[in-house]
Amino acid sequence: MIAIFRSLTAATALVAVLAAPLAFAHGDVVPQAVDISTLKPLGAEKAKSNPYRGEKEAIRIGSSAYNQNCARCHGLDAISGGIAPDLRKLDLDPDTDQYFLESVYRGKVRNGNVYMPPFEGILPQEAIWALRSYLDTRHDALVAAEGVVQLSDMEQLAKKSGCLSCHAVDARGVGPGYREVTAKYAKDKNAEKKLVAKVTKGGMGTWGKIPMPPMGESVSNDDIKTLVKWVLDGAK
Repeated sequence: MIAIFRSLTAATALVAVLAAPLAFAHGDVVPQAVDISTLKPLGAEKAKSNPYRGEKEAIRIGSSAYNQNCARCHGLDAISGGIAPDLRKLDLDPDTDQYFLESVYRGKVRNGNVYMPPFEGILPQEAIWALRSYLDTRHDALVAAEGVVQLSDMEQLAKKSGCLSCHAVDARGVGPGYREVTAKYAKDKNAEKKLVAKVTKGGMGTWGKIPMPPMGESVSNDDIKTLVKWVLDGAK
């Protein structure tokens, strides 16, 4: 979602020092500044849940920051075009707040492949929580349009295992949609064995050039087998 800030001219750097507090995020070429001066400072300790939830000023700042820095990958109005996960589908609860914060801080780096760079030390939590506040409104709009978004037990397991960062049931994200996988392997008698091995060890080439990280490092073999069977059964 956010790329590493590389350089500022001397003049821009001077303005940045003299101006109100700014956080740097990702744009097409050069990261765009996010003015957080009108937000309540949160200090060094990370908040356990979004402290700005529902605040108009945080939503305003988050909306501007998102459009300038995140929309390229996650889509205008947070409607993903398939390059990156649909952030409207993030649950509104403290656990997901922490997941969002840590995802931005730590990035998505697995087996040496950088899916999203880490931004701890670059973006303060005020800027991240403002983004989260804006995305809350996009979640609410999705719920209003489509009804309450509730995950099944298997989707909850997929979420806990980190699968939904790249996959969705019906739509392609970073990786294929689960029902695409169902269709592809429908007539393959060895599909379960193949997919368990691929999920466990990682791989690339079947669905494009973006590699799948080895999930066996963080997900139990039993859970991988359970998830693979669910996907092959149509992810219902």
